[in-house]
Amino acid sequence: MIGRLREERGTAVLLTLGFMVFLLAMVGFAVDIAYQMAAIGELERSMEAAALAGAGKLGFNDTVFPTVRQVAQQYGTLNPHHNTPFGSLINLNLNTANAANGNIVLGVWDANSTFTPSLDGTIVNAVRCQFATQVQTSFLRVLGIPTLPISASAIAVSNPPIAPPPVDACVFPIGVGSCPFQGNTSLGCGAPITFITSSGKGDAGAGCLSPPCTNTSAWVNLEGGNANAGYLRNAITGAGAGNCPASTAQTGDPINTSNGMVQNVMDTLEPVFVEKYNSSDIVEVTNSDGAVTYRGKGWKVFVPVIQTDCPTGAISGSHTIVGWTELVMAQVINKGRCAVNNDWAGNPWSAVGTTNGCAATQNDTAMRAIFGYYSCKIIPANPAPIPGPRTALASRLRLVKMYQ
Repeated sequence: MIGRLREERGTAVLLTLGFMVFLLAMVGFAVDIAYQMAAIGELERSMEAAALAGAGKLGFNDTVFPTVRQVAQQYGTLNPHHNTPFGSLINLNLNTANAANGNIVLGVWDANSTFTPSLDGTIVNAVRCQFATQVQTSFLRVLGIPTLPISASAIAVSNPPIAPPPVDACVFPIGVGSCPFQGNTSLGCGAPITFITSSGKGDAGAGCLSPPCTNTSAWVNLEGGNANAGYLRNAITGAGAGNCPASTAQTGDPINTSNGMVQNVMDTLEPVFVEKYNSSDIVEVTNSDGAVTYRGKGWKVFVPVIQTDCPTGAISGSHTIVGWTELVMAQVINKGRCAVNNDWAGNPWSAVGTTNGCAATQNDTAMRAIFGYYSCKIIPANPAPIPGPRTALASRLRLVKMYQ
């Protein structure tokens, strides 16, 4: 009996050795899994770099697609991960057929945060890069597991600057208040906008002329800066020449506004408006019932609709873009004079200026105003882009989704 007990003194050693083996196995398992997670992190960063690089090369037609794919492939190669049995480089296939399971997929990232593969160059705004491979193990190979899988995917979006659907109209640096689009108001869509801030005519309590001249619109900066005179003059001149103002503004973005009717801005606008008005065809604006509220010449542009208090009152500071609409500019008053002879029946400028069909009873040489009629249709998303380079869009280039 005593001898048998003596033979059991080595049991603790065996248990200790067994526990150490188990502990080493767990440590080895943890090390390999930790390395797998680190490799996934490296691969994620590689996919992010490739997607961002590709999205930055998007344009507004499909001629840029080969460049987009090559640049995405290049940046995937420049950002390798380590310890793969197939080499450390990430070789993304170009996937020119744009298969959904390819390494580089072009498509549309929409307002519902959904990516849809597409080869329509006019609407593609996103690049998805995805890759899967294996990493080698150190300890798990003893258990017959020589590799572990890793995969990652990233989507980068580069939204285009705003440009109007027709080629003969520009986005213009005027924002229209949202009140007339909200419910069945007496204004209704198709009503004239009023942009009167000079000579005490912008406040109903400060000698405002009839019709009501509380502002329903304001100057805006489509590029995100202040709506200052320099920017506005350049934007107006460009629009008049067919060089539509550059814009990175999107529906849902804040936009800076200003009520100021700076004299040199009005001096720039007047001759441009006259030229566009005289060369225009007859245009019609209707209300929600289809009745014509304006029919005549005018400068047709697209403008953002901005969220405002109701009634609108003075518009200044930052406001959110809630959509876009078509605007027909019908009259400009500068230094009390109507720019064109527009005698549309019931027009709201006849009681303001002194010439060209405006009432001769008024003689306010400081009066500056813009009148126009906006469409019933509010465009909830940005107007479709036209072909052109997609440059200087750092604020629009961003990652929108990353996953393993």
